[in-house]
Amino acid sequence: MNSTNFFFDAYTKELLPTHYRQLQNRYTGDVVFTNSNTDEFHFEGPAFVVEDVPGYFKVETEKLPKNIGRHTIKQYPGFLINFENVPSLGAYLNERFGKTSRYKLRREQRKLEQCFDIRYVMYFGAMEKQEYDFLMDEFYRLLELRSLEKGIKDNINLATQDFYRANVYQMILDKKASFYVIYNGKKPIDICLNFHMKNVIFQYIRTYDIDYSKFNTGYTDLMKQIEWCIANGVRLITFSKGDFYWKRRWCNTVYDYNYDIFFKKDSLKGRLKAQLYYLIKALKQFVREKGLIEKYHDFRDKHRKPINLPNDPSKITRTPIPFEKEFEKIEAIDFKNSKFDFLRRTIYDFLYENDEKESEINVYAILDHPKSYLVVGKKSKILLSNTSDSPIF
Repeated sequence: MNSTNFFFDAYTKELLPTHYRQLQNRYTGDVVFTNSNTDEFHFEGPAFVVEDVPGYFKVETEKLPKNIGRHTIKQYPGFLINFENVPSLGAYLNERFGKTSRYKLRREQRKLEQCFDIRYVMYFGAMEKQEYDFLMDEFYRLLELRSLEKGIKDNINLATQDFYRANVYQMILDKKASFYVIYNGKKPIDICLNFHMKNVIFQYIRTYDIDYSKFNTGYTDLMKQIEWCIANGVRLITFSKGDFYWKRRWCNTVYDYNYDIFFKKDSLKGRLKAQLYYLIKALKQFVREKGLIEKYHDFRDKHRKPINLPNDPSKITRTPIPFEKEFEKIEAIDFKNSKFDFLRRTIYDFLYENDEKESEINVYAILDHPKSYLVVGKKSKILLSNTSDSPIF
């Protein structure tokens, strides 16, 4: 059955089927889209589906032609942050989280900023093309690595990257898209691609460098973007599909996505296809509301295995050693060199756990113990080895 995605078309193309005339922010009353195409609504084939019509838009529609019918069915929930009466990030965290959780969130940001040379950049309205190309390459490289780590074989976001590579740059210049980036020095370690529709932001994809996993950069990213939204008059920030625990913790509003199923009344095939599609979606929604899909996803995620993850940190043995312990046969290495990629995540875990700074550590190869390395900070040391033949103290 032919279909189109309302969400995708509205945010990335500003183009909707002509049945949909105007979009109004349901919570603020602001008109965010008006359809300039005045042609009569029509579609190819006997039936047609418009997926993912979000409930936070009040959708003004045009009366359907006499020969076209429609079924509408609720599907999955969506989540957003409504910034009405939210004066600051601190006030919002106080509203959504207890004292212990707030402390942990602030601690993760503090550790990130203490251990690395961190800066935050929102690319919105202006960006050099060279930086855009570099960020796009890094964005999809990091997304691919994260997909491998999660055991996702066919990530649709990787499959559709050509469209975004070709179109997002102009959208950033036109303030219809943005990149929010956390840098360690010049290296992007967390990248979020957003789409904008006036005062509404849709966080499309966020990915990060898995070497920094210990630091939970996604939460720091979200806090910094909330600050940006409040400072820049954004009314809503909504998130991609999927019912996850973190969304329920962070978001103050739940809405529904609907599917509109159109069919030609004079076509028996169209009526049957539309009715069958509706029944399938109704069954799926029933299963979803019973919590069975969520349980399936939890089971799948727990048993999903990484797919040939390069630089697997589980292969590195970590041995804390007394700070006064010295080694004679050592040679300094540049652990940022690509040939030492397999060490980096474990080294960054060491920084997190011992409050050491990346700029203040030294890393050495232990010459009489192949594949063994010594990491020395200001107040702690650790031995890393990816061989069972570790030094004996």
